[in-house]
Amino acid sequence: MSVPKLIIIGGAPATGKSVLADRVVEATGFRRVSKDLLKEHLFDVIEYRDREWSRELGALAFPLFMGVVEMYLKRGESVIVDNPFIHWADLEWFERFEKAHGVQFIQVHLIADQDVLRDRFIERANTHRHPGHNDALEDVLQEFETKWFNKSFLPLPLSGKTKIVDTTNFDAVDHDEIMKFILGND
Repeated sequence: MSVPKLIIIGGAPATGKSVLADRVVEATGFRRVSKDLLKEHLFDVIEYRDREWSRELGALAFPLFMGVVEMYLKRGESVIVDNPFIHWADLEWFERFEKAHGVQFIQVHLIADQDVLRDRFIERANTHRHPGHNDALEDVLQEFETKWFNKSFLPLPLSGKTKIVDTTNFDAVDHDEIMKFILGND
């Protein structure tokens, strides 16, 4: 059995993690596990209310997210995950996977200008984001301003390889180069 790859697509909100993850799935056929997608399924089944409710479902979704990723890795399947991955526990979680499953890490860390991220976040919240996230509210914008848009996000210090991609201008992103990096043709 070959070593499963864990493709980690990280970075701040609105850097394009989901868009890139979908493209990688299309190119590789690997499984994608997304906390946001799991959370949206929970919204559809359980319901959604307010921002606090969204946070609570997010807290419930993360262990499910981790469990599904581990389920695939135990089977030797490669997995694509997309999330900001900013907590120390995220690093410990990945290191545990490496020890337990001999995972090969491939990290693509997305960055962009903070003003561009803020504008994308507002556009996304007002157009196509699942309403359960409750991130179109004015008080949420202040929360995100403090929590996300005034901070630098760094790639996780993992074994394996890391590529940093600036997505400030989506049209300038070389997706072919990213695929070569992920598939080992770089």
